[in-house]
This record gives sequence, C-alpha cells and structure tokens, in this order.
Amino acid sequence: MENCQVPLSDVLRRIHHIVEASERRRISQVEMAKRLGISPRTYLEYLRGTHAPLAMRVILDMLTMLNDDELVRTVRDWATTRNKEMI
Repeated sequence: MENCQVPLSDVLRRIHHIVEASERRRISQVEMAKRLGISPRTYLEYLRGTHAPLAMRVILDMLTMLNDDELVRTVRDWATTRNKEMI
C-alpha cells in the first residue's frame, strides 16, 4: 500500500471550511478549538501541520475502510453520544 496520504492539516482545513459553509458563517480558529475541546494553540498547530496526532490519523484511516452508510452511521452515533455527554 502506497503512503501518499493527504496531510492532516489539509483535511482539517477542508472540514473547517465545510462546517463554515454549512452554517453559512465564518468560524474562528478559537471557536473551532473550543468546539473540539482543545486549546486554540493546539488547533493552530494542527492546521499548520506542525503537530499531527497519531490517533487522528488512525481514526481517519479506519473511517476510510467503511462504506458510505457505515461511515455516516458511525459519525452520527459519535455525534449523538458526544451531545449527550455535553448536556
């Protein structure tokens, strides 16, 4: 298997822009970091590519092994569980 993966920083920037588009508003890095439960500095380092946590890469690699329905169900289940924990 070739190792020609897209940098995590590119994936995060793309997701950030998709979230902004879906909410139809700009989301600051500070706000996104808060949503993710990490410090703004950590989020900035992820976006810059100076830090790329192994766990994030593993999770993304595992998600690519799922078909579309399984992927959507997995992410929705995660969101539901996370929302319940935040209440």
